[in-house]
Amino acid sequence: MNTFIKQFIEVFRSMSPARKAMVIGVMFMVLSGFVLMFYWANQVDYQTLYTNLSSDDAAAIIAKLKEDNIPYKIEAEGTIVKVPVERVYELRLALASDGLPKGDSVGFEVFDNTTFSTTEFVQKLNYQRALQGELARTICQFEEVDHARVMLVMPEDSLFIEDAKPPSASVLLKLRSSLPKDKVAGVVHLVASSVEGLEANQITVVDTSGTILYKNESDEEEAMAKMQTEYQRKIEQRFHTQIQSMLERIVGEGKAIVRVSADIDFNQVDLREEKYDPDASAVRSEQHKAESSKKEREEAPGNVEVESGSENQDQNLTSLTQKSDKIVNYEISRYEKRVSKPFGEIKRLSVASVVDGIYEMVKAADGSEKVEYQDRSEPELMKLEELVKKAMGYSADREDQIQVSCMRFTMTEEDIFPKERNWLVYGRPYIRPVMNLILVLLIFFFVVRPFLKAFRQMAQPPEPEDVDRLPELPEPEEAEGLPDIAKMSLRERVVMIANNYPEKTENWVRGWINEVEKNV
Repeated sequence: MNTFIKQFIEVFRSMSPARKAMVIGVMFMVLSGFVLMFYWANQVDYQTLYTNLSSDDAAAIIAKLKEDNIPYKIEAEGTIVKVPVERVYELRLALASDGLPKGDSVGFEVFDNTTFSTTEFVQKLNYQRALQGELARTICQFEEVDHARVMLVMPEDSLFIEDAKPPSASVLLKLRSSLPKDKVAGVVHLVASSVEGLEANQITVVDTSGTILYKNESDEEEAMAKMQTEYQRKIEQRFHTQIQSMLERIVGEGKAIVRVSADIDFNQVDLREEKYDPDASAVRSEQHKAESSKKEREEAPGNVEVESGSENQDQNLTSLTQKSDKIVNYEISRYEKRVSKPFGEIKRLSVASVVDGIYEMVKAADGSEKVEYQDRSEPELMKLEELVKKAMGYSADREDQIQVSCMRFTMTEEDIFPKERNWLVYGRPYIRPVMNLILVLLIFFFVVRPFLKAFRQMAQPPEPEDVDRLPELPEPEEAEGLPDIAKMSLRERVVMIANNYPEKTENWVRGWINEVEKNV
């Protein structure tokens, strides 16, 4: 190690000032890069523990973190607390076990420290506050809700039923994103189910922007009108989607406009009809009654003669009567029909559709190209109209109306005949990464690699030159007074070169010593 340092110092001393400055600059950049990498690798990655904290919750959480010697960061004026990423979930569980964060609303923990001196009025008030706080905390569990506040109106109980008033509630929501209607209904039913005697129509839900998400629709007519309008819009949208998609697949995307108007009958009719057929009858019941009467003479005992015309003769006669009755009841044929018309029946549909014409690219006399427009033929429009009728379920009994027309749309030449995309268009997203890669390669091959090569050459000692290869000396005739080299021995030559070229001689000797050390 000491040998390498000595060699580096000697090589550095033998460098020119320009090379010394370059080496110092490169070493500074390399050391700075290592320092930055070391700093980045050892930097603590903080992640958000809680957001939108109240001042009380933030103070309690920070006190707990200080007690456990856990590093933390505070942002957004103390409303956001961050901790090391590897301890986020652990700390959330630990703080939850301690009841943190409590939020700015008070829950049922208000009853943890009750005293016997608390009056009934205070107890009711605390119960209302606790119920409001618990409802707000529950509503905040929706991912779209950032903050919630619930206000309850609990009227006092009355001994008289006519004086009793129902409770009511209002909910204020601060949303992160739009809250769907089904979740709004869930919030309403959650609040209604948590308060005794509270109905859903006594709840109002608004957001911080002033938009009414749910309001008291006690007026049945207003609620019914809203429902009917929504139902009509859905019917029109369904037919519009069916017809629009079909036409665009035929004439081209963006070349058809469809509008649908639906006339809906919202009257609910219950029809009952009875008919009697006098010609068709059936025996329902039949009753027979017979009665007979007969008179006979009774003979007197002892053969006593009876004078005719006397009273005794009339007394000996017996009266017998016979009578017959028949009663038949017939049932008249009756037909009973009961019809209930469905709610929201379509009375009539009106469809208006406009399609674009046909465009052609033609060449003019001067060789230039231009776009010509041509309306669609009448038979083609009739075919389109028949297709629209089939798609909408056309009914002549309903007196449906349909109109398919052809008109020129406002379109540019590029919209009509889009140019084919070349490889540049498809490869545009990849140009920047490829250019960055090429730039890195150029820097490596033309900057880093030559520098490393030059530094290695400077770090290696020069190889000893052959002693027999002497530097070029002036010719004898040009340099008078110099000894004849050809007549000199090898030792005399080496001594002469050492005297004339001391620096090269020193380098040769160092190279020999390094080779000997390596071999040893």
